[in-house]
Amino acid sequence: MIRIKAHWLVFAFALTTAAHADGLPLTDGRYDGPSLILKLTQQQKRVIDHFRTCHLENFKTMNQYTPYIFKLTPNQEMRLRAKVGFSPSSFAVYETYRGDNDAGPHWNLALRFSEDQIEIPLDIVVSNGKANEEHAMQGWKNNNPCFPAFRR
Repeated sequence: MIRIKAHWLVFAFALTTAAHADGLPLTDGRYDGPSLILKLTQQQKRVIDHFRTCHLENFKTMNQYTPYIFKLTPNQEMRLRAKVGFSPSSFAVYETYRGDNDAGPHWNLALRFSEDQIEIPLDIVVSNGKANEEHAMQGWKNNNPCFPAFRR
């Protein structure tokens, strides 16, 4: 009997671990690891709002285009460089305060956990070269119809 219970405990742990590994570990919309918290500018808020609205209006055709359109300010880039040694050119935004809690597994994420703040999970920040490899593996195009001037 004890042997059977131990077997089920190992099985339950494996299931829990696998489910956790499928996505980014979030608790109440916040990252469970080291992150950098940044205040959003009004322009960044407009970019996020435009992306959300445009993406929702065109959701049937948007999955082939890169969601990595969010850019940091020079000061924000400097703060990220101080933490990880570099700053990627663009990020994907998940608005966790609006319920977008299926963030991942990905790279270079900005989690908008409040109206005015984002957090960048530090252990999934990758270089532009690595990000380009990941974009190619996903099959995303290097542009986004919601932002015609954007190029990765």
